[in-house]
Amino acid sequence: MTKNEFLSKLADELKKKNIADADDIISEYEQHFAFKMADGYSEEEIAVKLGNPALIASQFESSDVDKKSSGKKITTVIGLCFIDFFAGIFFILLIAWEAIMASFSVCSAAIAVCLFSGTSPLSLIPSMPYWPRIVFGVSFASLFVLSAEGCIYFAAFIRQLMRSYCRFHHNTLAAASGSALLPSIAINPQFQAKFNRRIRSVALISLALFAASFVLGMAISVILSGALEFWHAWGWFGYNAVK
Repeated sequence: MTKNEFLSKLADELKKKNIADADDIISEYEQHFAFKMADGYSEEEIAVKLGNPALIASQFESSDVDKKSSGKKITTVIGLCFIDFFAGIFFILLIAWEAIMASFSVCSAAIAVCLFSGTSPLSLIPSMPYWPRIVFGVSFASLFVLSAEGCIYFAAFIRQLMRSYCRFHHNTLAAASGSALLPSIAINPQFQAKFNRRIRSVALISLALFAASFVLGMAISVILSGALEFWHAWGWFGYNAVK
């Protein structure tokens, strides 16, 4: 059964049973197909694992809930509240780390601009000859690209992790109340295969360029200064200044 055949049959069964929010349910299963196909599964394999659309639709039919389930649901809610407290702290730490990564990326870009232009706001950038300055500027520009890619991917990971946790939250409550479960959501961010190849290529090129230009900048600095500790020769710490 293909993706379109599965979704069409599921939509028909939901309409037959007068299920509320049928469009939202179809959308969730459509996203599930997209995520699994991005992982390399075929439409037929995904459909087989999901099962019979008629049985899935029957899970969304409203039914009288046994009074015993109310106690189970209360216990589940209390447990989820306890988990939510620690999950909230975890997500705050992830967002804080994303802010640190973004700040590092912005600082790398600012240093690269200062090195290329030869400026030094508040004398924060040490003075050096032209060529070492340009080569180190390339190194920091590459570091900016690499760290910016990391920020983008990590932000997508946080978003996907939140969506996955919300789905876990929903399904846990649904299981406690006897309602139907929705497909789980993977924690890894899902990108198009073409975009994945591009971002991987840019990351590898940026990493190689950063390493090569940094080593080259160190070598040029040693040669021009005539000393291994070129930072002393150029007066970065109060010694002889650059002429």
